[in-house]
Amino acid sequence: MSGMSGYRALVGELADLVRLAHSALRGATAVLTDPATGPEAIAPAEKALAELRARIEEDAATALGGRAGVVVGVHVGCELEALGQLVQGLLEAAWTRQEREPYGDRLLAPLRGIAQAALDLVARAADALESGAPEGVTHVLTELLEVGQRQRLLYELLLRDEAADPVDAADLVLLACCYQQCADHAGAIARHAALFAHAGA
Repeated sequence: MSGMSGYRALVGELADLVRLAHSALRGATAVLTDPATGPEAIAPAEKALAELRARIEEDAATALGGRAGVVVGVHVGCELEALGQLVQGLLEAAWTRQEREPYGDRLLAPLRGIAQAALDLVARAADALESGAPEGVTHVLTELLEVGQRQRLLYELLLRDEAADPVDAADLVLLACCYQQCADHAGAIARHAALFAHAGA
């Protein structure tokens, strides 16, 4: 495989791994934000996460695309490992929440907003990485602001709600932080996508 074709294959593989992280994140999110979703949805998310981690290790042992491949592989690989750790935390939280009553709609609505915004960003990051289109990168970086705004709205609500259960409040803040960090890692993946698109040429 030539250097350029090997590099493009690596970028395609990394984009697939970002989508795999998205699948795992989506499964954890369904359990955390939809009371109608049972714990059986956790298993497919755990499977996707296990596959993600296995493929990251396999790809780390494969040298494709020369120096350009090293740069994009290490950069995106680090972000994917961090995403995997965050998804693992969300899955653990999903199991723990099975032992408690669901969040009330008033608190659940802003959490859903944060989670969906983060999910959208991870999906867009995969597309931006694969295409290298500047407008895709711009969309990801612009939408990062939305996650922060939604996080602020949730915090304002928690600060005003004196009746909120302290454990629920702590859980919601932790979840919001996890999703905000997922969004940040998606942004980091996309930030240099346009550069990566031309690096192997």
